[in-house]
Amino acid sequence: MGEVKILGDEPTQPWFFVAVDTQAFYNSNVLYAASIDNTFGAWQIITTPEIGFAPTIKDETYQMLSPRAGFRYQFFTYAQAEPPKSVYATTGPSALNFDVMNPYASLDWRVDDDLSFNFSVQASIYEGSGRDRSAYTNFLDEYPLAWQANWSHVIEEIHSLSLTARASYVWANPSNFSRTDNNLTVSWGIVPTRELSLQFYATARLAKYTGIQEPGQFDNYDRLDIQQTYGASVTWTPVEYVSLRGFISWTKSDSTQVQETGTFEALNAGTGLNLIYRF
Repeated sequence: MGEVKILGDEPTQPWFFVAVDTQAFYNSNVLYAASIDNTFGAWQIITTPEIGFAPTIKDETYQMLSPRAGFRYQFFTYAQAEPPKSVYATTGPSALNFDVMNPYASLDWRVDDDLSFNFSVQASIYEGSGRDRSAYTNFLDEYPLAWQANWSHVIEEIHSLSLTARASYVWANPSNFSRTDNNLTVSWGIVPTRELSLQFYATARLAKYTGIQEPGQFDNYDRLDIQQTYGASVTWTPVEYVSLRGFISWTKSDSTQVQETGTFEALNAGTGLNLIYRF
């Protein structure tokens, strides 16, 4: 009878996604302060619903490109962990609660199996702070324009070494928060099973504030921050759309100005849950 072809539906590729991520962790220095009076620990809960557009390009000429656009809305909530000293001693850390609206767009360019580049633009609109969300006002706007290079190489199937370099310029209002913000991250990944992955990483950050001095604001328009962060995480993905993680990290920051918010040490440890659905 010869070759017989069976007709069926062509497999479809997801173009859109919705996601909800939540994490709860202890931060030993929630104000990122240098002085003992302003240093206290508290629990932070960050909840992030997100919707996005991420089409899969099948054309061989452009299949190395991955465009993406979306919108996140983040809720930052603080819970008591230890008594504040002088700052927030009566109101408690919940007076720090705030929200962030975050529209974004990006383009990934995969050069080969190991190397890729990313170009992105986004906006972060901060509103808060306190328990009463109906009284929230806008207190900071940031508009980062960034490029990022990612190199990741698999070693012996379950191990991988990754290098990520990110450079950005952030326009801000108030303008004294405008800055160049650069990061270099080295990470080692271990994937013993399909459901389980571990990561150990070290990050160096160099941020140079370039805005204009604003009366009544932090005098940080000519400020240089140098930070180092070391951390580890474990992620378990029991099913395709659900992942659970635990993490711990330590950050040390040094600044040429604004010692109260630029020079600090902080320990973070906690857990998180991510749900994502593609369609």
